Amino acid sequence: MNETLQQYANELYQSLSAEVLQELRKYEKKMTVPAGAKLITQGIRPEHLIVVDQGSVEISIPAGGQAIFLAVAGQGKVCGLRSIVGGVLPETDVTTLEPCEITLIPDVPFNAVLKQHPEMYFAIAKVLSGDLKTAETILREIPSCRQRRCPPGAS
Repeated sequence: MNETLQQYANELYQSLSAEVLQELRKYEKKMTVPAGAKLITQGIRPEHLIVVDQGSVEISIPAGGQAIFLAVAGQGKVCGLRSIVGGVLPETDVTTLEPCEITLIPDVPFNAVLKQHPEMYFAIAKVLSGDLKTAETILREIPSCRQRRCPPGAS
């Protein structure tokens, strides 16, 4: 994949027009964060949309004083989309597992571009639909764990 295409190889950008990409790129800030950095915290509204450009993150749900592991995500994962677009607080924590290169897009400019380009909602729906599918897969695994009397967070 050439460098230009790789810059747009995330689950949101791959479905957007060149015009929308050009507008969003104006607001991007790239940075490297260390392992163990909390990118999203449950109950705290993120101020940026976060794209994992390199590295991996753990997505978990804090419950009863412990973290219940949901998934590991890597290059191309978009974090905080539901909170930024829907104005809801996140239910999950997203923590880097290794040093990660990320792209931040501030929430206010992102939503301004969204208002100018409502066709973005199709791309957003595609990403959120993928997140829902992941959640459904996790929920389907819970009954088999209950039958074996697994502790919370174990499989």
